[in-house]
Amino acid sequence: MATPDAKTAVRAWTPDADTIADLARSVLRQPGADVTGWRVETADYDFGSPTTDGLFRILGTARVSNSERRWSVFVKLVRAYRHWPLFEILPAELKAAAGAGDQWRYEADVYRSGLPGALPQGLRLPIVHRIVDLGDDRLAIVLEDVATSPNQWNEGLFAAAARLLGRFAVRATALHSLPRSAFDQPGAVTRSFYTGRLLPAAFPALTADNVWQHPLLAGSTELRRDLDELVRRVPAILNALELLPQLVVHGDASPQNLLIPADGNAEFVMIDWTLGGPAAVGDDLGQLLVGLAHAGQLDIATLPALHDVLVAAYRAGVAEEGLAVDQELVARGMNGGLVVRSAFTALPLERLSEPITDDFAKFVRQRLQLTRYLVDLGLAFPLRRPEDPEI
Repeated sequence: MATPDAKTAVRAWTPDADTIADLARSVLRQPGADVTGWRVETADYDFGSPTTDGLFRILGTARVSNSERRWSVFVKLVRAYRHWPLFEILPAELKAAAGAGDQWRYEADVYRSGLPGALPQGLRLPIVHRIVDLGDDRLAIVLEDVATSPNQWNEGLFAAAARLLGRFAVRATALHSLPRSAFDQPGAVTRSFYTGRLLPAAFPALTADNVWQHPLLAGSTELRRDLDELVRRVPAILNALELLPQLVVHGDASPQNLLIPADGNAEFVMIDWTLGGPAAVGDDLGQLLVGLAHAGQLDIATLPALHDVLVAAYRAGVAEEGLAVDQELVARGMNGGLVVRSAFTALPLERLSEPITDDFAKFVRQRLQLTRYLVDLGLAFPLRRPEDPEI
């Protein structure tokens, strides 16, 4: 039997007993398994994610022959953009564009397709147990709950991930393997973040005087000034990125979305396919670099050296697939996408109403340091191509 709060946790999808039994048998690969109990555990997710409506696990036990076995699945609820709580603050033209497409289904479409031929050895997708249409433009995607290795990310793992991302980018681009719901215009992946997240929410928050009057931010006058300048430069950065070679990207290839399976059946399991399509070469490296730093699990001081490791490994990966790209262009594509995606969202503005404790003050200092690093990358980003004449 489910725990008392299971229906509340599952929200838009409440599996019945037959569905639970089918899931247990699918996970255990035992058609005769008999479920003896199950429960739900909710997982945190980014409220600002337009298409994510909830994350949770279903965990249970089942009797197989004369023994009891544990099983679990990971469930992601996805929704159309019109269900996003911030949808109404979008400009009218953006609301019309978001409401007209089916890009919100992209992750489910990726899992259905399996990306034939695009994933090099070492990368795989999670097992898909079922995709449930909930009606009203909502889906529940029921995935393998990947048992992950306890190994910590190190330079070798980062380099391996960057190399495989480079190989994937070339293969996916050549094979046109993404589903039709993917972005198909150069630069659309990055521009969608700019129009959907930065313009309606992040930029207004960062320019508000009361934010910078907070005791933990009040001394950051120079950072505020530089952020204001970087806001003005973003349209030019976007234009410059679209002049670079364009390759298909995962779109959010942070370490948190490159799971390391404990059984070693692949180097990485790629999850959270929500922003796929063509982008500047090297774009996926940005979130690979910053993901753990944003989570407070990587020293900001290590980012410059790691940055160079990722660029070199990615360039080697694309070369393995027959594409030669200049290292400077890879770094430029990485940096531009990283600045647009992360420089304006690194400060935890949504938490500034919390009591100021020592731990919270330390957390904000770390995010200030991260923001400073990202802003410096943005201000150093070349807005001209090397062949363009001096102005």
